[in-house]
Amino acid sequence: MPDSVSKIPLERLSSRELRTSLLRFVHSRVGNPHLAEDLTQEILLRGVAKHSELRDHEKLESWLFQIARRTVADHFRQARPTEAFPEEIPDDDEDCQCMAKEEAALLGTLTAFIRDVIEGLPPMYRDALRYTDYEGHTQVELAEKEGISLSGAKSRVQRARHEVREAVRRCCHIEKDDCGRILDVRERTTPRAVSEIERVRRLGAAS
Repeated sequence: MPDSVSKIPLERLSSRELRTSLLRFVHSRVGNPHLAEDLTQEILLRGVAKHSELRDHEKLESWLFQIARRTVADHFRQARPTEAFPEEIPDDDEDCQCMAKEEAALLGTLTAFIRDVIEGLPPMYRDALRYTDYEGHTQVELAEKEGISLSGAKSRVQRARHEVREAVRRCCHIEKDDCGRILDVRERTTPRAVSEIERVRRLGAAS
């Protein structure tokens, strides 16, 4: 039984979808398709070599993207000429800044999609979410503004948030590391997801 369990990550490591996602991730960092191919292969080999360290197979993708980030960072460290850094600046400061920029860009992509989803909600829910989560008003103020009960205002906001979360879950695959940092955001490619993404974007563009 242990042997069959240990093979599960190896089978998933060979999936085309996972390799394509890694390649896209690496290429966006290094900008060179040939180098991206080489580094992706190295990442997968590292994954195979270390697969026995993975205790939770459900976290394979997150674990592998952490390997990818370290592999890319290692590549740039080795490519840079040796420099003398001031003692007060840690050696990995530049890497941390790069990762922060990457996460901000990924978060921007996700935020743009969420904004389009909100614009496509029925007006009652869209306006409730705008008024509270985006304009900073309380649900009590929403109830007074709309002339409804507080429970009615809460229901509208909760329903709107639920619809947004479900749309993101259906349309986007989000990779996070163990600390919750975003590693990658990509659109799902199932026919249903593609159709919904197109609909969301049409509604967002029309608003």
